[in-house]
Amino acid sequence: MSRTTLVRTIGGAAAFSIAGACALIMPGTASAAPVGCTTAPGGVAEIALDGLSQCDSTADATSAAAGFGFDGWGSATAIGNTAALALGLAGGTAVADGALGAGPATIAFGPGSVAVNEGVGPGLSIAVAGPGATVTLTPTGAVCDGPSLAGSFTTLQGCIG
Repeated sequence: MSRTTLVRTIGGAAAFSIAGACALIMPGTASAAPVGCTTAPGGVAEIALDGLSQCDSTADATSAAAGFGFDGWGSATAIGNTAALALGLAGGTAVADGALGAGPATIAFGPGSVAVNEGVGPGLSIAVAGPGATVTLTPTGAVCDGPSLAGSFTTLQGCIG
């Protein structure tokens, strides 16, 4: 297993673990069905909408993207040997855009939360926004406003709100 594959596997597992923990601590409410959009390498872009749940994903022939909405919006775009993951939960908006071997992940949970991660270059990065928070992670810096965190192994930039 190559180092890149190992790093992406560990990063993906960490992102799903964080999302699972968030789902467990969020109070249960009546909601629309969760939606998932996944685009495998060379696959067709996907868009889904069910009540308050929405998602979209786009990837080129060398990349994979997954956006999930659970009463929120998850949007993922991946190009140039990239894997992108976005989870929008309970009113959150998560956007993960990656290029050139990046591994961006975003999680936004709670009303009004927004997490944006623009990963460029090889390496993992994550942006997590809690209720009412906004976090933005780009190659030039990170900004956290409210209960949030972000970090990039590529640029070594990050923040905690």
